[in-house]
Amino acid sequence: MTIREMDIFVSVAESTNLTEVSVNMKLTQPSISITIKTIEKEFNEKMFDRIGKKLVINERGRILYEEILPILSSLKEFQNKFSKHKLLGNIKVAATNTIGVYVLPFILYDYNKTYNDVKITHFYKDYNSIISLINMGQIDVGFVESEIKDKNIIKELLYKDELIVVSSDKELTKKSFYIDQLFNKEWIIREESSGVMKVFFDYLGELKSQLNITLALEHALAIKQILKQHKDTISILPAKSVEDELKNNLLYKIDIINMKFERNCYMVYHKNKFKNAVFESFRKYILENINQPSITNL
Repeated sequence: MTIREMDIFVSVAESTNLTEVSVNMKLTQPSISITIKTIEKEFNEKMFDRIGKKLVINERGRILYEEILPILSSLKEFQNKFSKHKLLGNIKVAATNTIGVYVLPFILYDYNKTYNDVKITHFYKDYNSIISLINMGQIDVGFVESEIKDKNIIKELLYKDELIVVSSDKELTKKSFYIDQLFNKEWIIREESSGVMKVFFDYLGELKSQLNITLALEHALAIKQILKQHKDTISILPAKSVEDELKNNLLYKIDIINMKFERNCYMVYHKNKFKNAVFESFRKYILENINQPSITNL
């Protein structure tokens, strides 16, 4: 039963005068009769007795009326709230590792303080999974640190993320190095399928085989823990993931001669995504706040 059908049923149940119901609901009497018959057919029950020209609710109809009344009241209340409050909704987002851990949570927190009737569901996924989920309509917005090749996806540039070589050994900051001069260090890296390592390995080319990889881990947080405890270890990580450690002299950026990596970070969504008020409020908030000092200077 639709809300309209329930409304008609309740109105007829409360008044045997179809003319009165017709006027109040701005419907013709035949339309009301057809709706009642549809409901009776749906339940395979006669809910009204036809007495003269009146429809009088019967024993079974009264039971249905008692069940419908509170439901209809709640639905009408929600319908009124939903119609008036355009910034009421649930938005699903997914992000790759760096932006998802070190950038996005702070913006989502601030957004939720401003738009507290919007519920946000946040997933951590790899690039391919995010694009797939967008194409399947299972998430609304994605955040990725790779170039987009899918023609169905709209991308909006958020910021450029630099990849830097870091260590807890302050002695390494006293001079500049060519990257191969550091190959003998114990490299603790992100997993090889990550965007960070794809960029780095593409740069190294055949030299990749000379890199002394001690350990490959999925998360930057785990890598940083090892770096801070072991001075002989070294890594390449997104600058945003080590801002706090650099600021507090827990890790140090190593100057690499003739090497600078930057990658674009994007907000992405399907080209056919309907841009309702909730989506637009979220999209604009992200674009306007992604590079605020409170976000980047953690």
